[in-house]
Amino acid sequence: MASQPLPLTVGRPRRGPLGTISESIVSLVRRRRLIWYLANSTLRKGDGSSLLGNLWLVLDPALQLAIYYVVIGVILKRPEPAFPLFLFAAILPWRWFTMAISSGTESVRRRGKVMQQIAFPHLVLPVAAVGASFGSFIFGLIPLAAIYLFYPDRLTPWVLLTPVIMGIQLLWTLPIAILLSAMNVFYRDIGNLVKHMLRLGFYLSPALFSYERMLNAAAAHPPADLILGLNPMAWILNSYRDLFYFGRAPDWGALLIVGFASLPITLIAIYVFRKVSPNFVKVL
Repeated sequence: MASQPLPLTVGRPRRGPLGTISESIVSLVRRRRLIWYLANSTLRKGDGSSLLGNLWLVLDPALQLAIYYVVIGVILKRPEPAFPLFLFAAILPWRWFTMAISSGTESVRRRGKVMQQIAFPHLVLPVAAVGASFGSFIFGLIPLAAIYLFYPDRLTPWVLLTPVIMGIQLLWTLPIAILLSAMNVFYRDIGNLVKHMLRLGFYLSPALFSYERMLNAAAAHPPADLILGLNPMAWILNSYRDLFYFGRAPDWGALLIVGFASLPITLIAIYVFRKVSPNFVKVL
């Protein structure tokens, strides 16, 4: 029995925001295999000409940890106890966030030629980009687990709650990637601006230093203290460090705020994306 072709959803949105959003979500579910294929191909891009192949998915975050360890732990001599674990507990999720936003911002523009030739829901592109970065994060958990071989006393049952923090980070990251991917089609400076903002955000988040030290340092330089206190990624990174390094419960109140705030932002991002997506091919 021949399968029914899936209806195309690249035209103008249906009447009303709710209809547009629901249609977009259903379209994503139906195209889950396409999302999986795009995410997998992005994650493994370049392996064919690489000597180590898929091993780089594990080596890349481990080498990044080594660089920051040398700079902060050796040169600046500001290590915390079990400093490699302290660093990696926050650097790894920040790396996921950076990859998701960077690749998500360029996801639509990068596929301009394909969009001109094939009709498909453009929303799968930023979603697949975020999915690829999520896969990279999963591989990064391997060197994180290896660090516990040197600090077994830091391993506690609290690490079992890691998927909860991952889910909240995913909720927060996805709408940002969707909105920026649409904006980058019409304003090419967005891609360059995002790179600098991510670099600034890295130093305004508790990735290299503890959240308490960052707050104390920022208190003398307003509004840096306000930015740090209202930065959702600071709360998320602090939660990872609570689980991986301190072996304690995260700040559930802060995580609930981020999670619930992400839901309406995600719906708005989907609607805005669908509203402007019919113009993508014209601009590209």
